Amino acid sequence: MTVNEATKLYERIIGQLVHSNLREAFVNLSYLIQQNGFGLAYDQLSELESNYRFLLKFRLEGVPDPNQEKVYADLRRRALDLTDEAWHLWMSMRSPQLYYDKVRAARIEEEVTAETLLAAIKQTGEDLALAEVIEREDLRREKILALNKQRERLVQQLFNSLWVSGNWTEEDLVAYKRVFSDLGLFDYEKATLVSALLLALMHWFDEEKILLLIDLCQHPEPEVSQRALVALVLMLFLYDERLDVYPAIGLKWAALMEVEGQRLALERIFYQLIRSKDTDKVTKRMQEEILPEMTRFGSAIQDKLKQDEGDDNGEDFNPEWKSMMDNAGFSAKMQEFSDMQMEGIDVYMSTFSGQKFYPFFQEISNWFLPFQPSHTALADLFSSPGMKGSGILDMVLKSGFLCSSDKYSFCFNILQLPSNYRSTMAANLGADTEVYEEFKKSEAAMNPAYNLEQTSNRYIQDLYRFFNLHGRRRDFKNLFFMQLDLHQAHLLGPYVSNESCLRRMGQLYFKQKRYSGALGVLDRLLQKHPSDAELHQKRGFCLQQLDRRKEALEAYLQAELIASDSLWTLKRIAACYRLEKEPEKALDYYQKAIKLAPDDLVLTFNAGHALVEAGRYAEALQQYFKAEVLSEESLKTWRPIAWCSLLCGKYEQADKYYRKILNHKPAIEDYLNAGHLEWCKGQPLKAIEVYKKGIRASHTPFPEFLELFQNDMKILVGHGITAEDIPFVRDELFYALEE
Repeated sequence: MTVNEATKLYERIIGQLVHSNLREAFVNLSYLIQQNGFGLAYDQLSELESNYRFLLKFRLEGVPDPNQEKVYADLRRRALDLTDEAWHLWMSMRSPQLYYDKVRAARIEEEVTAETLLAAIKQTGEDLALAEVIEREDLRREKILALNKQRERLVQQLFNSLWVSGNWTEEDLVAYKRVFSDLGLFDYEKATLVSALLLALMHWFDEEKILLLIDLCQHPEPEVSQRALVALVLMLFLYDERLDVYPAIGLKWAALMEVEGQRLALERIFYQLIRSKDTDKVTKRMQEEILPEMTRFGSAIQDKLKQDEGDDNGEDFNPEWKSMMDNAGFSAKMQEFSDMQMEGIDVYMSTFSGQKFYPFFQEISNWFLPFQPSHTALADLFSSPGMKGSGILDMVLKSGFLCSSDKYSFCFNILQLPSNYRSTMAANLGADTEVYEEFKKSEAAMNPAYNLEQTSNRYIQDLYRFFNLHGRRRDFKNLFFMQLDLHQAHLLGPYVSNESCLRRMGQLYFKQKRYSGALGVLDRLLQKHPSDAELHQKRGFCLQQLDRRKEALEAYLQAELIASDSLWTLKRIAACYRLEKEPEKALDYYQKAIKLAPDDLVLTFNAGHALVEAGRYAEALQQYFKAEVLSEESLKTWRPIAWCSLLCGKYEQADKYYRKILNHKPAIEDYLNAGHLEWCKGQPLKAIEVYKKGIRASHTPFPEFLELFQNDMKILVGHGITAEDIPFVRDELFYALEE
């Protein structure tokens, strides 16, 4: 088997066990175990299958057993665990993925337990306390730096140890619980280790790790608790289908959700995860629209400053700048950027996505390390004279908008600058520190959960960067590729399905144009509010965007029954009928809509189009003349007037409008229709000249022209054109083009 084949086999077995197809699952699991050699796992499988056969026999014979469901769930759970073990054993010997590289390396190296690493980390803490009293400053700094580096390496080892720890024994559980509760470990180090739990669970489901994450959601340090809740939510969603056979998880999760603060935090994280699905679109907009606009404006200001260098009139503000801002759209772009930032949208991915090449990011744990200015990788930055006492440290450390990964990238970028530039930048950035602090205070006053919200949002951004930017990201399942429709998950759904949550969720889906997700939310809301016209409207819109037009039409008609005077609904119904090739029904609704908005230009045009589709050309012509009155003269009105005039036999009127059209910027269709007019007037040779001129002027390939030509003939036969003449005109045009 290849790695890909083994993975598909594993996923197939898990799916069969989850959906209670145990007989097929046992057959496939037997094959997987055989690939590793028979051993103990094969004996365990034989025992499971034997027990299952007994269960089947008793159940089908009607033998009463109050514990039957419990026994069945336990069978499935043990089969799931055995499948995990068999697959990971196979992968650990053959897979080139980073996780299995680490697993193999851990087997070769001398085993270092979590207790040993924790003791070593605590020892560095004691050594650091002693180093602080060294009298000579240079020796003290050198010793402290060395001890900090040692501690960082030990935490990295502990991270990797937890990551590849596999399925925990009781001894492992006790050891890692002690790690997260020990006061000798800093909170930011514990926060980093939460990500090791997340990565470990992604590769190998472990009930005990899930239960530990639930415990950590109640940790007093927000950086730990919010990260734990984000990780927990992602894992409960990832393993949603198999959790029913692990009742301890469901019970403990329900107990956690009894706390109102935890429920509110879950809702916040849900919205943040939904927003994260838009990161790629936001990044693209930043790169293609907003940042170029800012750059252009900056260049324009620089040019203006150079022009005004000799004009020292003492004015602080150049009034021309406002005009430049307005003309360039700079103010609008800056406002948009600010609004997105305030909403918690990830606006900095585009800025820092190319800044993850520093050696710091070669260590996987550093992608999840909460920002620490004391980190040894930043020693040269924050210890330099120009940085001491400056506002840059506060600006970077306290920024709620930059995730930790980007803060490190920012600092490494500054380290590349000469020291004098660093000092200047520090001074300039420091000037805004007080303003930023005031902003944070006002936000916290209005929103007591502001800091928690910022913490979880930053962590989600850190995760997004890791799964999308890490050099070996393909070795990991990208959690952000999942739909993340948490309201549909068994354990998560009940706590994010209240009405306010669903409505906000639906708005986010709409904003992201995720119409399938929005449709699911709307269906749930309509169960509670079947007479809500707006919900039916939105449902119809979603269905229409998903190209389910007949269902969309039904939804719009339902909305009309509830609110018959909605102009928007009437327009949508009419449009759907037109798409369904029912122009007469469309006209009924356009007429209703026009009564509500008689001067609506778009409605007038569309009513005209529906009349054309119904073959009512004279009435259509009246609609287009009305449109001409409502709007300025343009090709948009001239074209349908000319065409309907032709079909109504009003050749002089048609000729007048086609002359106007051909004197502007005609398309090939305009030349085609003008040629048709000449033919209808009994002048086929003149028609051929107009066709030829159009083909050459528009550089239209002849086969493409012929397709348009043939389509029109279906309509024009009987309007002065005979079917017998068509091949002769077509062939003469062919010869004319060869001249």
